[in-house]
Amino acid sequence: MSKHGTGVENRQFVSRPLVAGALIVILIAAVITAWVGLGDRIEESATDSADQCVEGNAAVPIVADPALAPGLQKIAQSYNATSPIVRDHCIKVEVRPADARATLEGLTADRWDPAAFGPFPGAWIPESSVWAAALQTGKPAALQGPPESLVSSPVRLAVEKELAEAADGRIGWGDLPELTRASSLEAYGQPTWGSLRMAMPNGPQSDATALAAQGVAAAIADEKGSLTEEQVGESSVTQAVEQLLSAPPKPGDGSISAAIKAIGEADDPSDAEVRAVPVTEQRLYTLTKDDESAPVTAVAPEGSTPVADYPVIKLAGAQVPAFLGDAISEFLTFARKPPQMKVLTEMGFRGGGPLPQKTATVAFGEVTDPLPAPEPAAALRISEIVLPAAAP
Repeated sequence: MSKHGTGVENRQFVSRPLVAGALIVILIAAVITAWVGLGDRIEESATDSADQCVEGNAAVPIVADPALAPGLQKIAQSYNATSPIVRDHCIKVEVRPADARATLEGLTADRWDPAAFGPFPGAWIPESSVWAAALQTGKPAALQGPPESLVSSPVRLAVEKELAEAADGRIGWGDLPELTRASSLEAYGQPTWGSLRMAMPNGPQSDATALAAQGVAAAIADEKGSLTEEQVGESSVTQAVEQLLSAPPKPGDGSISAAIKAIGEADDPSDAEVRAVPVTEQRLYTLTKDDESAPVTAVAPEGSTPVADYPVIKLAGAQVPAFLGDAISEFLTFARKPPQMKVLTEMGFRGGGPLPQKTATVAFGEVTDPLPAPEPAAALRISEIVLPAAAP
């Protein structure tokens, strides 16, 4: 019986090598394709990384009040560690402390002098809006939009302890001019002490003096909103502000810190050279936080409370390219987040973070009635009297 061949064995013998060869070709092609694709992705990634900083490195200078600058420098370090890129520039924010009157002088001059004032800043953050008002009035083209507050600190009176206990809750901002007169403290149980003897410093970092005068002006004008130039020009308001400077004591170098030191070191408060001085809460906290004896006490006069608002003044002009303004905006957005704001509030500034524990001198009481910033022209008229450096 014969067997017929089916051809299966021959077909298997022929197809296996063909299949194996085809698989090898496909595998080689796949490896080549993957390798080329990987190379393209590596090259593309490298190109994208390089393209992000095609404009190179760029410093973003910011000048700030000397009390605020150390905290902002810490925040800038954290921000720079994120390797920020703005408009193809690798950004590095650089915060430096600067005296407000020197900065105003530089900004209102015909030309900024980098040898005298350092690199031209993209933003300026002084202690209060008395400087923003001066710049808005003297050189409005230098500002890029309205300033916005970063943090704040209310103005208090640092007062001799015994007098503070007698007067706390009984002194208003509008009472201060009369308290400069002889025998005015008789009403507070001190018939032999004479007057309040309130220092009115007008040197560096003396914004509290001008702000206190604004509080007095608002109280005399009975104004709850923003003081106007017309109101400040009224004789009753002008005379009240001028009375504050009738005979202010000037202990030591005439600074706020010298006045506070003199109050605390007076052997006999009835014969003290100075008994009170306007000061921001943050400054008083910094100067006295380690002193448990509390030789001075923070007193909050009745009425609307003047506030140091630390305005962010974005600067304009040929020396401020567009990317610089954007970089400052991004940095400030970063600075206003809770982890960064905590750096500033722990220093005694008020903002979006927890305040320090109260001390023997500073209670960090609630500010329920903050005084709105006056109109720039009104602030300027008050500064002309009490803080001439802020009224160029």
